[in-house]
Amino acid sequence: MRVLDRNPFADFPAKLRPSQTNAKEQWFQFAEKIQGAVDEVDGLDKESQKLTQDAVLGRIENLHDVMIAAEKARTAMNLTLEVRGKVIGAYKEVMRMQF
Repeated sequence: MRVLDRNPFADFPAKLRPSQTNAKEQWFQFAEKIQGAVDEVDGLDKESQKLTQDAVLGRIENLHDVMIAAEKARTAMNLTLEVRGKVIGAYKEVMRMQF
């Protein structure tokens, strides 16, 4: 039997190939993605607050836009809190492991 020296990931698209980065680079990439997600949630909240303030001051005629922005911000914040809870739970589980 002849064994070919071939990379099993050669046919995979570039996005699906295992990365050749080290742990430190992966950590920074992960931290950047988390920071981007938190910034997006913060932006939704600020937009909601601005639209609410404009509605109170009578600058907005369509209250639907205000309510939609408020629900987007609320949903994004709830999702962020749920993910945070799952991450903390996973961290606690890892800390309970005995090696």
